[in-house]
Amino acid sequence: MKFDKAQLFVLVVGIAILLAWDPVCKYMGSFQVPVASPPTAPVNALPVATAAPVSKGKAPVSQAQKNIAAPQKKNRISGVAPMKAVEVGNPDLKLIIDPVSGSVTDFIVPAYKKADRKAHVRLSQHLSNALTFSNLSPLPFEGKTVVISVRQKKAENALQLIRRIQYPDGGIVRLEQSWSLEKTGRNIACKLSVINESDAPRTFNGYGFTGGILGTWAKVSGDTVRTPSHRLDYMTAKGKFKDIAADDDEEDINAANGTLAEWAGVSNKYFCLLLSGTQTFPLKTRRIFLSDGKESTPAAGCSAEIPAFVLNAKERKDFSFKAYAGPKIISELEAFNPSAGRVMHLAWGPLDYLARALLWILVKIHSLGLSYGWSIIVLTLIVRLLFYPATAKANTSMKKMQQVQPKLQALKEQYKDNPQLMNAKMMELYRTEGVNPFGGCLPLLLQLPVFIALYTTLDGAVELRQVPFWWSPDLAGPDTVCHIPLYFFDLAVNPLVIIMTILMIIQQHITPMGGDPMQKKMMMWMPVVMLLLFYDLPSGLTLYWSVSNLFSIIQPLIQKRGSYQTAPTEPVKQ
Repeated sequence: MKFDKAQLFVLVVGIAILLAWDPVCKYMGSFQVPVASPPTAPVNALPVATAAPVSKGKAPVSQAQKNIAAPQKKNRISGVAPMKAVEVGNPDLKLIIDPVSGSVTDFIVPAYKKADRKAHVRLSQHLSNALTFSNLSPLPFEGKTVVISVRQKKAENALQLIRRIQYPDGGIVRLEQSWSLEKTGRNIACKLSVINESDAPRTFNGYGFTGGILGTWAKVSGDTVRTPSHRLDYMTAKGKFKDIAADDDEEDINAANGTLAEWAGVSNKYFCLLLSGTQTFPLKTRRIFLSDGKESTPAAGCSAEIPAFVLNAKERKDFSFKAYAGPKIISELEAFNPSAGRVMHLAWGPLDYLARALLWILVKIHSLGLSYGWSIIVLTLIVRLLFYPATAKANTSMKKMQQVQPKLQALKEQYKDNPQLMNAKMMELYRTEGVNPFGGCLPLLLQLPVFIALYTTLDGAVELRQVPFWWSPDLAGPDTVCHIPLYFFDLAVNPLVIIMTILMIIQQHITPMGGDPMQKKMMMWMPVVMLLLFYDLPSGLTLYWSVSNLFSIIQPLIQKRGSYQTAPTEPVKQ
């Protein structure tokens, strides 16, 4: 492969762009820069206790402060002294519960670490109380909580919380809440009972069961995220799935309010919070903005609205909900609800179904005992073998096109003044030689949806996050082995993407090419373009692309020993 002056110039420009790619993108804000996680208080064991009443004044909060919010401190209910948080859960999920507000203030997922690989992923970020019965206004009840009792059942992974709320007229309402988890898994059973211990009826208006607010993945984990995904998802009572981007217009977010939902939740790139009831419920959506002093990012949330109800003296009303807090793993999502796998958001439209199917196959291959790195290699080979006949047909067609190029060029020279006659002669030549000019493109176009779906699968699979393979420390991140210090920044050295580029150049060198010289030059520089696009992508993706390129190199060599070179050509039916 020889390079002329123009090609060498483009190569130099490409290398210059590569060197400047990372700092320019960070300067323009294309990539999320990891942020420091908010400090978290240690979790202490909570004894069974009764809280003493206190009173505290609060300064008024402006509407602007509500709309642009920093990570919030735990809310305290007027009339109750602060109490220590309590932890309940299993090895897969731990809930941090504030007895004063009767809510979950944090979801800790022990199996997943933040970007520093030290602290566990905490989903709530202290943004909002979750899995609690609360008023949609700032205060949960007109009265004051005066008695709190906690009963923890560690053997059953359960916690029961009893609070008594006294109203100005002396009436008492008792709230009994419980959260429980199985021995394993991340499904949470939530039960709530409201008991009117007063001697007169009491009306409850405008209450809801809060599902929680979830921030973007970069905010939750500190990861560098190139393609963030942060959405509000819900399944309507009529079986229609809806999703709204957290940064959509306010009217789009509010349009879901009042919709009868089977389940609802919020999700980012890898994790989600989901909520469902024993029956469909009116949906309430919410969004706040988090500011770190430089930029504001949206955080979406949802809750189940509870219609107004009246409790007579000594009467009670019970509510049951189910929640999920954890990674977007298809098997766990479908165990929560058969349709909850839709929150994966791997691809667009019908390709999403294909991407989820490919992810299912990848997980099954991994379950046979292979690492996820080898599972990616096996999955790539399976896909390439399935398309082997189509690729072989494309290679054969391109070889034939290459062989008839001299004749085509002769026709173009002979009839260059008569384009209509030239086209007729070219079609006649195609029929005579048995060549289909589109034969090399159509089989490859059939593979394109599968390759796109596989690409999005590997980019969005939480199973690959922080999983090492060979020299790569993380299949969900670049396989950086070192940095080369330059004058204005350090250049990351990512071997897999460099290997991928070299394989692409070799593939182009041995693959038969037809067409005009301009098209050949464009294809020649495709590896440079791919190098720039793939350089900082997850190593799982570059591993897949490298294996695919290696297969593309081997296949023509196998075909050379086959029959396509010696077999007589048959005219293509027009």
